[in-house]
Amino acid sequence: MGGAFGAYLTACQHDSSSNHAAGGSITAAVSVDDLLAREVLAACQRATAVEVVAVFDTEATKTNALESRLRAERDHPRVKLFWSSESLAVVRLAADGVLDELPDALWSAWPKQHRDEARRWLAFAARARVIVARPGRPPINQWEALATPGLARGSDAAIAIADPRFGTTNAHMAALARVWGEAAFSRWLDGLRLNGTRVLLGGNAATVEAVATGECAYAITDSDDALAAIARGVELQMFIPRTLPVGVRGGGTMLIPNTIGLVANGPGDAAAAAQVIEYLISPACEELIARSPSRNLPLNPLLAKRDDLRAFHEPDPLEFDPLAVSASAQAVALMAKRRLEGAPDQ
Repeated sequence: MGGAFGAYLTACQHDSSSNHAAGGSITAAVSVDDLLAREVLAACQRATAVEVVAVFDTEATKTNALESRLRAERDHPRVKLFWSSESLAVVRLAADGVLDELPDALWSAWPKQHRDEARRWLAFAARARVIVARPGRPPINQWEALATPGLARGSDAAIAIADPRFGTTNAHMAALARVWGEAAFSRWLDGLRLNGTRVLLGGNAATVEAVATGECAYAITDSDDALAAIARGVELQMFIPRTLPVGVRGGGTMLIPNTIGLVANGPGDAAAAAQVIEYLISPACEELIARSPSRNLPLNPLLAKRDDLRAFHEPDPLEFDPLAVSASAQAVALMAKRRLEGAPDQ
């Protein structure tokens, strides 16, 4: 990382209140949890003097709803930025021409594995797809193990999962189908159904709650929801299962980064929007998010060796083609919902 941008990132490690923008106001579509987003955007305004007016949507379907809104408004966009809590919606919008190229100073300074090759988005502050259970339940070290016959025997609802049509569950199911192949993925879904799976409409937080109350034995969720519950005093185990066998490179669990992109022809000052993006990927911001209840994993290289900022460890995250996964996500979601709810032949 070099040049003025690298110098700014280094400085932000020491002074998160550095005010280097001319001010102004922009509007952003935001699918991140409201409380975290508002804290981050307040810190961003202190650091940059740019006010960000956030447009939110509902908890369970917010990323999908905002993606649909941005696509519907593409000829007359009402927002300048899209800050997404996951990546597939941003990948689809970029492929459809809804997002604009980022300034080269931002794009070129960011690690290659966390940026779009076509310069339309950057990824930062990642969560992991995890499994939670109450203490005493056997660990789940492979995603495939959730389909083991008789899992949590004696329970008619061994597994809680959020509606696969939405959010990170949608992305995760599409990635598993891509990596495993459709036949193996379908068998896994059928195994989950036979073990007693409940598809919940309340999102990943609802699946954690189902385990906390004893309704389900295991829950598929995101690390931020699991860690937030543990921080509240809920007694939970959190497992980080592998997707592929041990020894297969790029076969760990799926990481779900935040992503940020510029909306093409969106209203507002481009320089102010760039200042907001610059802040979001700064060490100051990623440390703020890492220390928040969500405990996201920083992706900024300057924070990579900070053990105090890592609430979980995934040294070998799942590797997959995000464009191919995003293209298949809707069809995979519909198939997954049918099979999980008992209609495998449709």
